[in-house]
Amino acid sequence: MAGLLLACLLATRLVAQDLRWDDSASTLVFRPALPKMPHRITLNNEFDYSLSVSGYYCVNGEGDKTAGQLAFLQNLKCKFVISSKHFHLTNDLVHILGLVYYVDSISKFQTDENTLTTRITCEVAKFLQFTASSVITTRIFNSWDVSQGAGGSVVKTISSSFLTPLICNFSGGFGINLMKAGMLDIGISSAKLTYIQDRGIFDKTGRDSFYGIEKGRNSCLEYGMSLHLLIDWLVMKKIQWSCDLLLFKADKSSVDMTFKNLFAYRINRFLKTSLQTRLFYDEDVSRKLRMENLLSFGFDFHL
Repeated sequence: MAGLLLACLLATRLVAQDLRWDDSASTLVFRPALPKMPHRITLNNEFDYSLSVSGYYCVNGEGDKTAGQLAFLQNLKCKFVISSKHFHLTNDLVHILGLVYYVDSISKFQTDENTLTTRITCEVAKFLQFTASSVITTRIFNSWDVSQGAGGSVVKTISSSFLTPLICNFSGGFGINLMKAGMLDIGISSAKLTYIQDRGIFDKTGRDSFYGIEKGRNSCLEYGMSLHLLIDWLVMKKIQWSCDLLLFKADKSSVDMTFKNLFAYRINRFLKTSLQTRLFYDEDVSRKLRMENLLSFGFDFHL
């Protein structure tokens, strides 16, 4: 986070960039200019903003309907990198906000993801490096489960809110470079911290346990091992493949999984379409595998 704030404070001008790949339909790319650093240290930064209209389909969602949905997505990405010959510090902040509209005129903020990823690497060989990383995820707006009440009324039950939950994954281990197309991090020592700011969520949802946290408490810490796979590969200058897989295994619990897979195709200079699939499994939330599919199409432009 400190790296992101430094990038904003040191920015002195905005320079328009060429079109680049992004997992959305409309993209604005800005790159603030940073001051010169010593010869062996380089600074890089990016700021991306995108808008898209997507068809949305969900399986085993928390009280959600599965069909007849239209999503308007806003995607904001900030990246700041400090690097030298063998050392790299990367901060990535991703904000995704989606307003989902149902055919029965009900709308709500469904997709609301805010993720800060910090990664420190020290290269020891051509393809091998020691790594330390953290992935912090939460939401901003309230999330509601919508159901049909008596007399055709609509009943809304809150399911999550700001910092409720806040999930932090920390790991230390080693990483492998995948031919400049991605990276594989293996966390030999890992921890997962789950925190809730609103303790009233138990009474509001009628639960005795929320994301693995027992009623009367506001946090839960688990230790285990993790695996993080990141791939960003451009195929034939037209197709972009992005893959993000995060696995965490605590001592006695099952494996938690977050998997995001995107295929984007650039039709021409101004049009792009993409298909994104997301899989989630967390035994503390649901024993079912949750799946989301988003098909996006739109106009891509730059300044």
